[in-house]
Amino acid sequence: MVAVTDSAIPIYFDVFGAIVLIWCGLPVPVLLYGLVGKDRTGRVGGRAWGPNVDPRWGWLFMELSALVVFPLVYLVAGQRHLVGDVLVGLWLAHYVHRTLVWPWFVQRQARPFPAFTAVSGFCFNLVNGVLLGWFMARLADYPVEWFWDPRFLAGAALFIAGAALNIASDYRLSSLRARASGGAILPRGGGFDYVSCPNLAGEIVEWIGFALMSWSLPGLAFALWTTANLIPRALWRHRWYQERFPDYPSNRRALFPGLL
Repeated sequence: MVAVTDSAIPIYFDVFGAIVLIWCGLPVPVLLYGLVGKDRTGRVGGRAWGPNVDPRWGWLFMELSALVVFPLVYLVAGQRHLVGDVLVGLWLAHYVHRTLVWPWFVQRQARPFPAFTAVSGFCFNLVNGVLLGWFMARLADYPVEWFWDPRFLAGAALFIAGAALNIASDYRLSSLRARASGGAILPRGGGFDYVSCPNLAGEIVEWIGFALMSWSLPGLAFALWTTANLIPRALWRHRWYQERFPDYPSNRRALFPGLL
């Protein structure tokens, strides 16, 4: 197994390592396509790919593999350890809410959900769950002292701050949309006073934090994929706000104040 405190992000010279390295590189073309393409979900100017499904069931199906696969692979592999238990617990804290709470309390207000997005999201989460679970159970060798390592502490701070921003912004946006009875809204308050998509910014920060805490290539890959998927979504939404609302604040960025 790999002692994560002895080196930088470990690279494994075997089949698993080759797969993870390829998986780390694939977000680059995905990001480039997103930057030049249109919204493939059909929500802000693009055209949805394929038929639509009920947003609650579409979201549940998409996130179900994320909720189940990583913890299941980790447990079935049979080599649990305290750091792995904590990381899996944090993962579950995110995805229990995202899979079992969010769709039923919020997504019922949403537009129909593209079936392609649900299926592709399910497959994406399946791959990440297998890679993270296998790494955590079979390759990672975290000493107890890892909990006091600056990488873990910095990652934990980012994870908690990102999750708080993500959830608070999501529910604020949902509340504003409910008051508008489905009409277009210009969100204000909280992180929306600074950027167009603080919910997406929070999710990016959250998974960068998780990558730091795990100090692993699978964790890095998940953070890269999250960033590659959410940056275009934030830019699409930002442009949509600018086009829909002539008085949209000119100093408001899409994701990060003063940067993007």
